[in-house]
Amino acid sequence: MPQQDFNNDRHLTIEKEAQALTKVYELRAVRYLYTIASIFTMKYIPLIILGTLFLQSCATLRDSPKYQLSEGYYAFRQTDSKYRKAYIKPEDDTLKIYPISGEPSFSIVPAKDEYFRTNSFDVDVMTILFKYRPQGLLIPRQLNTNFNGNVFMGYRVDRFKIDFERTPAGQKKSFLHTGLTVGLFGGIGSTAVNPWTTANQITDEYDGVVLSRGFAAMVGLNSLTVGLGVGWDYLTDRDKNIWVYQNKPWFGLTLGLNLN
Repeated sequence: MPQQDFNNDRHLTIEKEAQALTKVYELRAVRYLYTIASIFTMKYIPLIILGTLFLQSCATLRDSPKYQLSEGYYAFRQTDSKYRKAYIKPEDDTLKIYPISGEPSFSIVPAKDEYFRTNSFDVDVMTILFKYRPQGLLIPRQLNTNFNGNVFMGYRVDRFKIDFERTPAGQKKSFLHTGLTVGLFGGIGSTAVNPWTTANQITDEYDGVVLSRGFAAMVGLNSLTVGLGVGWDYLTDRDKNIWVYQNKPWFGLTLGLNLN
């Protein structure tokens, strides 16, 4: 009987240990899944959201004067001529061009390439696809893809070209739009804070909140706007004084979505 009681107690102890071990593995699995979900959320969800905004904004982009000729004032010229101020009014498949009173007159040669130019104040939603951080004293160069969202404001120049080409099937007309914008941006993002980015002055690891600001130049081709930026990050939490990248410059690839 004592031996049987010992065996029962031993089986009970083993069963409790197995249950405790199972809970440990379950907790580890939950933490692992949470870590993966956090990384995916911070790095990829913003790009998915921005991509969704691009798709949902297609109709708006097509109606915007920044992406196609709409009614208004433009600088106009044809091949081998100078720019003149003109008023443009699209109607169906035709484009009516009116001279401006008080401006030099001009004549339009049919089937000759046409160029239009307009300037405007630009407001974009912008994200930094990646940030390149130069090498420091205690840390190698870094390429970061953390979450960030910014508002860009600047000066924009848009150029439009209607190209006329003769083919065996008749006259072919094609349209090209390019834009250049330069300005300032500011926004919010996340960054890794750990022993490596604090010169081993902390032991824990977490994602800190940063405020970003900087300059960017972007080029637009039809509805896509990409460019390069230089900026500085300001960590907002308790470790801001020991974060090695505090207010240090970085360089990044930008992607913008026009708002105005």
